[in-house]
Amino acid sequence: MKRDDYLKILKSTYYNLTDKDYENFAEIMNDEGLGRCKPLFNLYGFIFGWFYLLYRRMVVEAFGVLIFSLMIGYLMAYSKLHPVLVLITIFLTSSLLSGFCYYFLYLNKFNRDLENCGEYNPDIECMQQKAKPKISYVAIAVVLILVMIWPWIFALVTSEPLHK
Repeated sequence: MKRDDYLKILKSTYYNLTDKDYENFAEIMNDEGLGRCKPLFNLYGFIFGWFYLLYRRMVVEAFGVLIFSLMIGYLMAYSKLHPVLVLITIFLTSSLLSGFCYYFLYLNKFNRDLENCGEYNPDIECMQQKAKPKISYVAIAVVLILVMIWPWIFALVTSEPLHK
């Protein structure tokens, strides 16, 4: 397929595609349907970080952004920097990667979806179903985070120490 074919499929399947989004996708897309890593700003990706990637069903990409951000935070914590600085850096790294690499990451997901829905003659309904955002991924991530930090929340609310 040619680049124009990829853009045509993207235009018919992407959920709430704006003209600006289409221009950004067209600017970075190469002939194989993948994107060049050129920083283009996406406001929702920047504000919500990897949660927005999950909302857009980019689970692999969200996990990669999260792991990279946590690795940076781990290295900073290992260097004995202040925990608040570490948390701010984790959030900023996640926001910057999700906000400035969103279109590149989405095109990678788009390419995987094309492979799953028929690469040379894709099923448009299948592509639309895979492109439709899903809040349940975000809800599951929030529940998992709350389960993991529950001991700290309990300790803060009850003024009980974490270890006795």
